[in-house]
Amino acid sequence: MNAALTVIGARAGSPGPNGPGSGYLLSIGATAVLLDSGPGVLAGLLNHCSTDELDAVVISHQHADHTADLVPFGYHRSFPEPKPPLPLYGPEGIAGYVAALDQVHGIPTLEHMKAPIATYLPLTEVKPGASITVNDVVIDTIAAAHPVPAISMAVPSVGFVYTADTALTDELVELSRGARLLLAEATYPEPEGHDFDEHGHMSGHEAGQLAARAGVAHLVVTHMSDIEDAERTVRNAASHYGGPISVAVPGQRYRLG
Repeated sequence: MNAALTVIGARAGSPGPNGPGSGYLLSIGATAVLLDSGPGVLAGLLNHCSTDELDAVVISHQHADHTADLVPFGYHRSFPEPKPPLPLYGPEGIAGYVAALDQVHGIPTLEHMKAPIATYLPLTEVKPGASITVNDVVIDTIAAAHPVPAISMAVPSVGFVYTADTALTDELVELSRGARLLLAEATYPEPEGHDFDEHGHMSGHEAGQLAARAGVAHLVVTHMSDIEDAERTVRNAASHYGGPISVAVPGQRYRLG
């Protein structure tokens, strides 16, 4: 099966000189799914494909570095000519946030743009533990350990796991077990000075521990707060995990099948 993951953006917090916020294009056969839509992701995505080529957008949680481009997405799908609706999925509890984006950014003088996200990216909330089916691609989910409702995702058919923002948990280890490619957040290089149980993140150390405990084939660290910490983050992950480790960089493409 022809399958790949393309990094559109990988920044934590905000876009920067090294690219947009979180966004990853998952392509499996004829199916294309965008995972997260942080600031700058839409422009980055359009360098790889049009939004007409997408089959769905899946949002891991409501924080802006993963969702800020939902508004530009709604505008893009509705203006200058309305396009067919594109399914949007997100964790249980995100509907109020999405509705608030429309309330603030909808254009009341244009009928087709009064609620651009609801109209052109109709939302289905996903209960953690449920699966999302897009064409013949099944995306499994678990609850991520984060301060707001969030989901981590796995696509067993191609051995891919995306932690999204989360602390390290036993459930995440099980979701990741045997993955061919683990895309794991490593917001900080080290855990010192951070309460990850409360804050819901990992460092390079926890990402490496996750990869080792789950027995994955390849670890890709992402969502770093400072790209200057990349080398230190990889070194910390490698102190726990002996397999190949990469840093998520916009434009990088990883074969999954």
